[in-house]
Amino acid sequence: MAYNVLSGTVYLPGELLSEGQVSSSNFVGDGQNLSNVIRITSNPTNNYLLTVGANANSIVGEPNLIFNGTTLTLAGNLTASVGISASYFQGDGSQLANIATSPGGSSGSIQVNDGSSFVGNTNLVFTNRVLQVSGGLTHARRYLAANATASLTDYYIGINSTGATVDFFLLNAASCSSGQTYVIKDEGGAANTNNITIRASGSQTIDGENSIVLESSYTAISLYCNGVDKYFIY
Repeated sequence: MAYNVLSGTVYLPGELLSEGQVSSSNFVGDGQNLSNVIRITSNPTNNYLLTVGANANSIVGEPNLIFNGTTLTLAGNLTASVGISASYFQGDGSQLANIATSPGGSSGSIQVNDGSSFVGNTNLVFTNRVLQVSGGLTHARRYLAANATASLTDYYIGINSTGATVDFFLLNAASCSSGQTYVIKDEGGAANTNNITIRASGSQTIDGENSIVLESSYTAISLYCNGVDKYFIY
């Protein structure tokens, strides 16, 4: 035993008081009465990350900050004064703010996917509720030779009238959007002998009539609906 230093294994029946230094290869016990010793004071749960507690010598487990060796789970907000990078961010992105973008095209140009990124298309511009298309426009075309019912995805309906008469049934106008449009054409050229009849749903009307008959070769008709109970020829 040296002056001011006690080394070795010491067993005491009571309390050890010292104004100097006590050192040992290890202390036996729970250390509850040792001062200035960093210890976990609360939430000593597996995978909880540890943070400094109420004082510099206490550590607490954080139930909102869990790391299982692979994934860090944070319950709360993450704030950073510098950039945060990752191979990807998961979620709908609805809470992300101040996202820098570099859209191409003029103001109002619609962004399209070019296979690797989104770019503005100057030939497709939407401003003041008006869509401007500087180029061709393709609508869906459906071809049939027998009785059929319209669908919400139809636009052009080409009918082969060479084999028999054809009835084409419109959807209930209430199931369509206001302005839903159909263009129906006798592509077979035989509507003069095999009439094409376009029928409204139930008691609904087409320009006041429940049905319209195409009875001239290669004739066509364009319709739109009010989204409630009527269709109109235009």
